[in-house]
Amino acid sequence: MRFSIVKAIFQREMLDVARDRRALISMVAVPLIVFPLLISLMTRIIPRMQEKSEQDAKSASIAVRIATPSLRQALERSGLKLVEPEDLKGAVTGKSASAAVEETAGSPPAVHIYVDNSNQTSSATGDRIRELLTELKDREVREGLSASGINPRVLTPFTVTRSNIASDRKMSGAAWGSMLGYVLLLLMFQGGMYPVIDMTAGEKERKTMESLLASPVHRSEIALGKTLAATVAILATATLTLGSLVVSVKNGASQVRGAKSEEFQQVMGTIPLDAHTLVLLALTVLPMAIFAASVMFAIALFARSSKEAQTYLLPLMFVVIFPALLGGLPGLETTPALYLIPIFNASQIIHGVLLGDVSMVNYGITLAANLAYAGLAFFLATRMFQDERVLFRS
Repeated sequence: MRFSIVKAIFQREMLDVARDRRALISMVAVPLIVFPLLISLMTRIIPRMQEKSEQDAKSASIAVRIATPSLRQALERSGLKLVEPEDLKGAVTGKSASAAVEETAGSPPAVHIYVDNSNQTSSATGDRIRELLTELKDREVREGLSASGINPRVLTPFTVTRSNIASDRKMSGAAWGSMLGYVLLLLMFQGGMYPVIDMTAGEKERKTMESLLASPVHRSEIALGKTLAATVAILATATLTLGSLVVSVKNGASQVRGAKSEEFQQVMGTIPLDAHTLVLLALTVLPMAIFAASVMFAIALFARSSKEAQTYLLPLMFVVIFPALLGGLPGLETTPALYLIPIFNASQIIHGVLLGDVSMVNYGITLAANLAYAGLAFFLATRMFQDERVLFRS
């Protein structure tokens, strides 16, 4: 193995990657442009929509059929406009009323609230009505007890409070870990797809594969140089994705307004990326990058054109989605044997590292397993590159 030759092939492939617009879009444009734009839109539009729904709910029209005067008075005092159509549910579904309230006779009488949960304003109006009626019920109960000479405090013999003892670091790690493993691994495969296609099927289309094979270079040196170039492209995508998500989410969190905005800003603003965490993430991602590059390289070698290579590699994205998403699910109980599953184990480890609660035994199993998978995938890719029936398949 002559590393000077490997270096020359690596530099050649990296130059080709820099010239490939499709590769630059998947590697650079998606992490640095698409993610910030989407997150910015979400953090700006969604809170405004929620705020508008809450404002609409305060002055909404509601359909009523109520016999008890105190119930009607409570709703009128809240600023809600009361209408009395024949069909209460039809008024809600027809959007002539945001919600409906119906009182049915009984002992005690029952009050039904009708809402359309597919409509955010209707749902917010229903919540507001329920709060108003609950306050009215509690007040009447207390007044009744006082009139009977009973202390209303019998209704609350004790109070219950719930306190979250998790640190801001752990809460932030749980939030970041649930999404970052999935996004990072998926975009790693996506970011390496077009460079791999260009250095395999693209070479065949440009008729440069033959001249490369005719040069005094071992096939294993060519395969190693190309795989290293694809690995660098994948790692670059992972780095840009991580940096873009951190900056975008942190800036987006500061724009969020609402009742829970302070809690959201505190959780998402505390980014758990100290030096120790970054080292563990890098050691997790590196074997996966080599594994992804080798697997895609081996698959793309079968293709006779770039279009055919895309057809072969796109289903691989769907194969990646399920284990990566499964690994990011909160509350998933895992055993050491599950950390032998590629992609799933990396996603689970990324979640644990960000949470600050990763088992070093499981981390060691994941690292060893993924290194073995990466080595095996590279070996198979090299063997396939040496098979001219694959290279010149017609």
